[in-house]
Amino acid sequence: MPSSDPHPPRSRAKPNLKSRSVRKCITIQCRSDKAYTCQLSLLILLNARSCCTLRLIDQSDSRRSIEVRRPRAARSIPFDDFLYRIGGRDPFPIQLGHLDTLEESLVTALRLLHAKRISFPVSAEQIELLQPLTSVPDSTTRPTLFLPYNKRATWASDDLPPTWQADQLSDARLIFRIAKLLLRLSDLPSGPALLDLPSQHALATHLSRNPPSYHIDLCLGVAPVTAELAYQIALALVLRNKGQESCDVLESFFGGPIPLPKPGTSPDTIYISFLQLRARVCHPGGRRGSAGLDQDFEDKLQLDSPATLARLVCCRAQAATLLKEHDEPQWWLTAMSLYDAFLSHTGPSSKLERICAFDLYRYRDE
Repeated sequence: MPSSDPHPPRSRAKPNLKSRSVRKCITIQCRSDKAYTCQLSLLILLNARSCCTLRLIDQSDSRRSIEVRRPRAARSIPFDDFLYRIGGRDPFPIQLGHLDTLEESLVTALRLLHAKRISFPVSAEQIELLQPLTSVPDSTTRPTLFLPYNKRATWASDDLPPTWQADQLSDARLIFRIAKLLLRLSDLPSGPALLDLPSQHALATHLSRNPPSYHIDLCLGVAPVTAELAYQIALALVLRNKGQESCDVLESFFGGPIPLPKPGTSPDTIYISFLQLRARVCHPGGRRGSAGLDQDFEDKLQLDSPATLARLVCCRAQAATLLKEHDEPQWWLTAMSLYDAFLSHTGPSSKLERICAFDLYRYRDE
């Protein structure tokens, strides 16, 4: 796939790796007895199993307050900032094998809490890496996974879905799967990177949660690409005002410049025509397996739904706006037609879909 600009700056400041004082206590003030007993119980459980988390110093049942202290002086980096550094100028060095160890330590901690009916949702923003001040980060770095205060931790109740335990374990593993995928992509030489379908889905999920993504350059190397991942890449690019780069992604996906449907063409006809364009890319010469890929894998690289096409055309319309193309109005009218037919029942889920839903550019009035 086409390349983009170098690693873009992130909106927030670079993570601070300064040591934290071991003498300063932190007070957790709970709003209810239920929250207090939950936070106190999980601290006792995690510390009893030597999990790296806040150390319990004191507690007050009457005030529902808990005094805690971070581990001994250490460099700290939130896991989402560790992800941000991958592929950038200042990566935090770590071996893939050690990520496996950290993943299992998180899963073990979650299972311990789940066994006591404690819900502990995690995200990349919720966990940290700790490195002792006495060591210098290098390729042999073996940081410790640290679990800070989690305000979303609660006693399990009927309000949670029946799959809450499996969902939280899945989310935990996804955090590390994304980290390992990004490290793998950052280490590959220039050229197409072949990823299986679950890996592409994981990257698409990551991009959807971090728009406009700062890992877009790494994902541009994936080929062949699924419709889901192509959309998230194209969307991230137009959200960064990179209209031409988004067009390049769409043209790579459909095998050439995207034809603008004629006014009045029905949404179903448009979908069929784009389905055929993508089929020719996946099956060159009309022969299944001719690209050297497994036939089932090739089939899943197809345009997967009318809804996905509508979203891809929304990206193309926004690119036309950014590039000030003369046929910009017709692209938006096409996008709105597809939105009405295939997405309106779910409501807008992105800035571009809101433009279609409410005709924010007022092309229908012309």
